[in-house]
Amino acid sequence: MKPRVLILYYTFTNQTRRVAEAMSEVFGELDCDVEECTIEFIDQRYRLELPDKPKLLRTIMSLLPAQLRGKTGAIRVPEEVLKRDYDLICIGSPTWWFYPAMPIVSFLESPGARQLLENKRFAVFAVCRAIWWHNLRQVKKMAQKQGGTFVDGAAFCFDGGYIRSELSFISYMKNDADLGRFWGFKIYKFGVSDEGIAMAKEFARELGSGLLGTISRFGASAIPAQPHEEHSHAGVRETGAI
Repeated sequence: MKPRVLILYYTFTNQTRRVAEAMSEVFGELDCDVEECTIEFIDQRYRLELPDKPKLLRTIMSLLPAQLRGKTGAIRVPEEVLKRDYDLICIGSPTWWFYPAMPIVSFLESPGARQLLENKRFAVFAVCRAIWWHNLRQVKKMAQKQGGTFVDGAAFCFDGGYIRSELSFISYMKNDADLGRFWGFKIYKFGVSDEGIAMAKEFARELGSGLLGTISRFGASAIPAQPHEEHSHAGVRETGAI
């Protein structure tokens, strides 16, 4: 029987989706039964849309206090996904102001999270402009609290460091396009670089190969989890226990 893999994520600017699709492609190549599922953020208090002009500042200010306090909002995940049995669940979280995006926190604090994650192996991937570790650590902790067993984690960062990637983000939010310059400054292309996408494929290959190797030894119903260290994939690979 093929190992079943779920890639569950939230995306607003499509960067987490790009990483998820790259990972899904590799899991498919490894002959896994892979499924992608997007968490829908349906809370009417926080209307997010692109391009966000001329009300960018208003959108940010309406969301920022709740995000920093770890508040939750209304989300939707298909019930059939929560009922299925997976050998590995990959959780993809965008980074909003250093922490997991509100829709991810909302899911991980919901009854559906325990239904999906209890006694299941999970991996985490964070997508960010520069600072990822608070995001990854919190998602890991919350998923473990819901009964999951952590396997591995990685982060995939934008080009340009924290400041330049911020300019790219503002430009993208206002225009829904990469313009190359903002306020007269040359800016990087918005989003995870091609090298970062290649690193995401490498991460999926490591996860998939480990999953297939363990299934061949123990069977899908008795795979012992082997926790790893988290990694940051953004051209340079960093490791460190968290």
